[in-house]
Amino acid sequence: MLAIGTIALAVVFFVAVNLAVGTRFGAARVDLTEDGLFTISDGTRAVLAGIDEPIELRVYYSKSLDRMGASYANYLRRLRDLLDEYGRISAGKVRVKWYDPQPFSPEEDMAVADGIEPMVVDADGTQAYFGLAGSNATDDIKAFPVLSPARANFLEYDLTRLIYDLAHPDKPVVAVIGDLPLRGSRFDRFQPWAVVGEIEQFFGLRFLGGDIARIGDDVKVLVLAQPRGLSEKTLYAIDQFVMRGGRVLAFVDPFAEELATGAPPEPGKGAIDTLAPLLKAWGVEIPADKVVGDRRAALRVQAREQGRTVIVNYLPWIALGPDNLARDDVITTDLERLDFRGAGAIALREGATTTLEPLITSTPDVMEIDADKVRLAPDPTGLLADFKPTGKALVLAARVTGPVKSAFPDGPPDAVTDKAIRAAHRAEASEPLQLVLVADADFLADRSWTRRQSAFGQTFQVPVSNNADFVVNALDNLTGSAGLIAMRGRGLAARPFTVIENMTRAAEARYRTKEKALLDRIEKTKKKIRDLQKNEKEGVVALSAEQQRAIDSFRSELLTSRRALRDVQHELRKDVARLETRIKVLDIWAVPVVVALIAIALALVRRARAARFHAARGA
Repeated sequence: MLAIGTIALAVVFFVAVNLAVGTRFGAARVDLTEDGLFTISDGTRAVLAGIDEPIELRVYYSKSLDRMGASYANYLRRLRDLLDEYGRISAGKVRVKWYDPQPFSPEEDMAVADGIEPMVVDADGTQAYFGLAGSNATDDIKAFPVLSPARANFLEYDLTRLIYDLAHPDKPVVAVIGDLPLRGSRFDRFQPWAVVGEIEQFFGLRFLGGDIARIGDDVKVLVLAQPRGLSEKTLYAIDQFVMRGGRVLAFVDPFAEELATGAPPEPGKGAIDTLAPLLKAWGVEIPADKVVGDRRAALRVQAREQGRTVIVNYLPWIALGPDNLARDDVITTDLERLDFRGAGAIALREGATTTLEPLITSTPDVMEIDADKVRLAPDPTGLLADFKPTGKALVLAARVTGPVKSAFPDGPPDAVTDKAIRAAHRAEASEPLQLVLVADADFLADRSWTRRQSAFGQTFQVPVSNNADFVVNALDNLTGSAGLIAMRGRGLAARPFTVIENMTRAAEARYRTKEKALLDRIEKTKKKIRDLQKNEKEGVVALSAEQQRAIDSFRSELLTSRRALRDVQHELRKDVARLETRIKVLDIWAVPVVVALIAIALALVRRARAARFHAARGA
């Protein structure tokens, strides 16, 4: 009876504990990721705490997606848990409604009205929905037409961004001056760059062009996007905007790949040359004919070398991680990776009254490369062979602050004829300069920081770098808003195999020069053989025995060079392959070996105990 009663009480206790835990801690999780990807961030809590009006979120999820695999079910579960937390943190201001839009149902009509896009999930054309829409008290609607598991790591950021938009419908005005095709071009069917959409989520974007006389007082931040050939009148308008206390976010570099036409640039017509008077007044300089090459941070690309395809580090294309970002600045503190393409180097001018605070720096394994070497037909292997590091990191992006004077100390230029503008001339800034300068215009291009992925006929741009986060963080900071700064950068869980990458780069540094010499030797040998054979074919002269022996010797030398080249290419991967083998062995055998050792240890302990027991019993 005692045993039966104990079992009954244990069952009751088990059920009671599970009910209590499920009710009180149903959404509890343990976040073991280094970056806390599954923990509600302080940025989200700040946004939710600042909501003044109810926000309604409508989630449309077709149950037919359950059979599409675990990815959708797991994503839905995480979305549900996250929205439950949002409702609790916001004290009920965030209200969530769930709908299953069956074909030809009122729920499907609601989904279509909210802008949710269907996905084709079966060969017979069956459609399913998985999207989210939100609205505020004034009936503003924001939506994610498709929620894709491909963006699972960015779920919290996407939700908080949508809620922030609905809670703050009035957006600060950001003006753009520049030649970058941010709104698209005929080559991409005038599809705006992804960074434009990111900016428009939080700011009112205004593009300025032509001969600008004055920048409006409602503009909070001016973005300079590789402006070339600006008139003196427009330069003066930018100068006086800064003198009135306006803030600037500038993207200028020696060679903007997105604007490359294949023809040599006109002297003095680049963005750096155009902005030279302003940059001088602001106390900074960027060499107009040098791009930064970083061997340690270089991206690997495919290149053609002697008629064959090789994978090689391309020095001007670099990806920089946390060690190269200013962790004490709100713009870069939570970012993980930023990609550059042909960036310049920023330095403070001698005698400047401003202060330069680096935001992004290269590694010390760096050198400045002539822009002409990457402008027309870049040679990645040649750049590596000629690489000579300076050992000193270069600044690629910086915050520039301090008192400044006008670039037009003698007053407005003659091109400015408006009397009111001339009368309002300021020779000194009313407030310290607030400038964020990035020495790379391609930093904004889609191909620098996104990759396209497709699912169910939909194409998504998935970030692989935090370039857009940097832009929005900088604009947020320059407009004086701190909303969502702590959020940006979350979700980019970059975990590269740094040891293998460093070994590969070191091997390339050792062997790439030798490989190039062998390839040149092979090409010269081929040319000698072709020249001799050409003479014979054209009937100019019959080959002598000595010439035939020379051809045989050249062919033997060619085979020897090819064999040496294969050895070099094998050496390039040998150390990495050895490390990969060790990792595989550890992954496969480490746990079984540890378990076996523990089992042996336990068996020995038990045998020792049994021996002591029998000895004591015999005594």
